Amino acid sequence: MSGATAITVFVVSIIVAIMIHELGHFLTARWFGMRADRYFLGFGPTLWSTHRGETEYGVKALPLGGFVRIKGMSPLDERLRPVPDQILDPAAVERDRTREAEFVPAAGVPAGRGLPERTWGRLADELRRRGAGRDLTERIVHRTRVNLGEDAGLVHARTVLNEVIAGEVPDTGRLGDLHHRITQGDRGRFFADRPAWQRAVVLVAGSVMHFLIAIVVLLGMFLFVPQPTGQVGTTVDLVVEGQPADVGGLQPGDRVVAVDGVRSDDYEELREVIRGRAEQPTEFVVERGGEEITLTITPAQAVDQETGETFGQVGFLPAEIFERYSVSRAIEESLVGPAGFFTIFVGSILALGRVFSPTGLANLFSQASGTEERAMDGAVSLVGAASLAGQSGGTTYGLLTLLLLIASINIFIGIFNLVPLPPLDGGHLAVLGIERAVNAVRRVRGKAQDFTVDPRAVAAVAIPVLAILGTVFVALLWLDITNPIRLPG
Repeated sequence: MSGATAITVFVVSIIVAIMIHELGHFLTARWFGMRADRYFLGFGPTLWSTHRGETEYGVKALPLGGFVRIKGMSPLDERLRPVPDQILDPAAVERDRTREAEFVPAAGVPAGRGLPERTWGRLADELRRRGAGRDLTERIVHRTRVNLGEDAGLVHARTVLNEVIAGEVPDTGRLGDLHHRITQGDRGRFFADRPAWQRAVVLVAGSVMHFLIAIVVLLGMFLFVPQPTGQVGTTVDLVVEGQPADVGGLQPGDRVVAVDGVRSDDYEELREVIRGRAEQPTEFVVERGGEEITLTITPAQAVDQETGETFGQVGFLPAEIFERYSVSRAIEESLVGPAGFFTIFVGSILALGRVFSPTGLANLFSQASGTEERAMDGAVSLVGAASLAGQSGGTTYGLLTLLLLIASINIFIGIFNLVPLPPLDGGHLAVLGIERAVNAVRRVRGKAQDFTVDPRAVAAVAIPVLAILGTVFVALLWLDITNPIRLPG
């Protein structure tokens, strides 16, 4: 795998992880009946979007993240009213009348239905906005116009429209179904309307998705990618140029079958034979391309610097032995192994504490200013992580390193997102916890349980947090560009 391929895989994996993060928020919000009306990849100008049901899905110009908009998380969000009340509002209908020069009935619909044509158009648009399909929308509008007759009274029109909706749209009783969206609007569907535990689930869902991604990646890595055993075999990995092995015709990929008549699959046993054959022409039997061939190699004499003992060496490095894990061992290693989920999880928490401690921040800015050498085991930005992914591309452990990096990044993002500071999801959880705690005290004291944290207070905390995070990001980015961390070897 080339470095460019590794970087591409890494970048795509991060983009997919971000979308899955937002999908966690989106799916749990929808499950609890909340109104999630936008689900987008990226930020900035919209490149493409489409509506499915009440939700707009799309892609924006800058693929630097993604977002899902859940109504009620902003104090500026306005609630949708029931469609009959919203469309047949007296003031709105009167505006339709004044804007319409003359009434032109729709094709195929009897004239004289009383309501302005603009009102019928608004009704169709609003039904589609709430998630009604084209055919259903046309049936509701047509049946209402026909059944309304000549009566233009708004009370009667609302009654007729409600009756038509009841006949055309099944009521499943589920909060947020199409019937509810049309007849009840956003009643009970705003984020703050739902029980605290449901809001907590929605907030935590994004990080949970990152943790699930990491577990799946680790499980796949241990299950499908051969793992190093720390032992070497008899297959040749590297031949040193100009050394006896190279002169004698040994090639990378050859499997040494026998040395001086000694056949063995144990590299150490064959190595001992070679050590005893210094400056003596020696017969090597190797397997190459499915066939055994014989080479004559004369080991060079070398001296052990500690003991003074002489021995023979031919100048090749054996390949490390890799093995596939069983399903049970792969599950164990992916969860609790040295490179498993819980080990990385704990390590990420400790690393987060080190980086954002006063000492860690001071060291980071000293490194960025050049007054201190960069710590090779320190934090990196996503640019630095992509660089590490690219470096892993041409190494023996390239795929393993890349997968481990992807899993580690997801675990770190999941943990970081739960830090109890706004504007992170953990900050929203903290606000929720404060509100619950204060209202619990108010309940004991017999007071109304209507305390909410002032959004201005949240903003007052979020602004300095964003400033610190932005400064750290810039410092890491500068380090990753001017003094990137290099993988050993």
